Amino acid sequence: MTGKRESKKRAVRKALYEAAVQLIERDGYDAVSVDQIVAIAGVAKGTFFNHFPGKADLLADWYRQAMQDGLEIDLSGIRSLPEQWLALARASVQGAAASPNMWSAKAEQAPSTPSIQAAEREVDVALLDRMTGLAASAAFDRPVDAAGLADLAVTLVTGSIREAQVTGQAEALDGRMASRLRSLCRLAGYTGP
Repeated sequence: MTGKRESKKRAVRKALYEAAVQLIERDGYDAVSVDQIVAIAGVAKGTFFNHFPGKADLLADWYRQAMQDGLEIDLSGIRSLPEQWLALARASVQGAAASPNMWSAKAEQAPSTPSIQAAEREVDVALLDRMTGLAASAAFDRPVDAAGLADLAVTLVTGSIREAQVTGQAEALDGRMASRLRSLCRLAGYTGP
């Protein structure tokens, strides 16, 4: 019995999530109401609040899912540390760029939504762990704190993304991330390809 109940809960949550993404991508975050989401999902309004404290909390689920594929990208064919880091950053940005209205809404709602803040921290920690492992395997001309260096790299990536959002210069994002990550590696004494 519990298996069926859990399966139904997951199906309802998925229907709510998919309806919200569809509507927000089509109409924009502010134009979409919980009433519209539940109408498409085919559930009662109270059911929505059994799954999400508020509309903005859907954005946390979307962000986790959008970033997941980028964090799991295969880097085995990339030999250079800055290029590996850049590939991770690019893959994450591509996941978000596929849903620009969700991305914008996530950025706007993050300061006041704890679930989005938690999702951002989770993604940053996962990115930091992956970047630390890559840095620990790279060649430097001096001893390097791989975790500290990776932390700076994550800061450069997230800061570059935030800069592109705020300034509306998304077209310059890739070049800025590439330049900044290469400079960071060079300053740290990276000697690899």
